Amino acid sequence: MRRLIQTTALCVALATSAQADITYQGRDAQGLHCAAMFGVVVLVLEKAGRMTNAEAQESFLVAKIILDQLPGTEAEKHRALSQRGAKILRTRSGEQLVHEFLSTSKWCQREFLTQ
Repeated sequence: MRRLIQTTALCVALATSAQADITYQGRDAQGLHCAAMFGVVVLVLEKAGRMTNAEAQESFLVAKIILDQLPGTEAEKHRALSQRGAKILRTRSGEQLVHEFLSTSKWCQREFLTQ
């Protein structure tokens, strides 16, 4: 029984590692970053009182529209979005997040919503 549990845990770990290998490049990477800014970082901005609930809901819609343009399965896209969002949150302060969101959100909208 113990061996079965260890084998199952190893298989899950290997499968998770294999699933995490999705990589976006070029325009798709830009889209992923924009979707992360609108979909993940917005949670931080809303919690800090820098964005209303209505603005956050609009941002989630923008993130979904951008994410829908990326290649891959829904699971792959959401995994990539979560990974990108986590990296953004790990590497920026709250003020840096606000500044980056304000400086890139219009570009993201122009590039990925007006096609």
